[in-house]
Amino acid sequence: MKNLSRVIALVLFLIFLAFLAQAVNSLDIVINEIAWMGTEISYNDEWIELYNNSGSPINLEGWILKTADGTPKINLTGTVVAKSFYLLERTDDNTVLDIPADQIYTGALGNTGEKLELYDDSGNLIDSVDCSGGWFAGDNKTKQTMERKNPQLSGSDSSNWQTSQNPGGTPKAENSPGAKLKEGAEAKLLEEFTKAETKKGLATVSAQLPESSKSLFILLIALPIAIFSGIIILTLKRKIKDIDLSKKLE
Repeated sequence: MKNLSRVIALVLFLIFLAFLAQAVNSLDIVINEIAWMGTEISYNDEWIELYNNSGSPINLEGWILKTADGTPKINLTGTVVAKSFYLLERTDDNTVLDIPADQIYTGALGNTGEKLELYDDSGNLIDSVDCSGGWFAGDNKTKQTMERKNPQLSGSDSSNWQTSQNPGGTPKAENSPGAKLKEGAEAKLLEEFTKAETKKGLATVSAQLPESSKSLFILLIALPIAIFSGIIILTLKRKIKDIDLSKKLE
């Protein structure tokens, strides 16, 4: 009887260890890249890439990837190797040329945004990307995909997504460094930021001044502006006179 009890205890312990090995935590599998805009060949060629964050292979049997409106709803199959990618292609295996799909699905993503949710075989929410108010990144004209910056961080944080540097994205490969700003856009952003910060700083200083000092503060700010404006006006008047004089001499 003692030996039988030991055998039963050992079997139960091994089952418990197997259960722990199969247990999946939040963000073990994440939605890593979304080609919601399709490809340069066709807007219908949408695809979604998953990534296994964990150090073990994960069986996707019974898992579901779906949108809040139910289209698409994908019953996942197969296994994702540790630290590797899993490619879902819409309709057929010609969506991404030269890269075989791990699974084919049907159903289009909306161009105005979707909320994507990934559930394991026990119904636990493993990852979520809430773009119901509009896609966080990606370009419908250039077909640059929406890439996750850090697979360890939340998928519903807009700052954790970027537009791919490459048209067509990076299917089944490490995500790009991100798209560069168009020429002049970076300077424009810096200029807007500087203006906003200057305005904020002036408002803060003004608010901290006593009422008796506010008029003096406004005068000190307004006086240089008035002088500078006057100089510009005088310069323009002189240039106009010079132009008129040269015309008369002609």
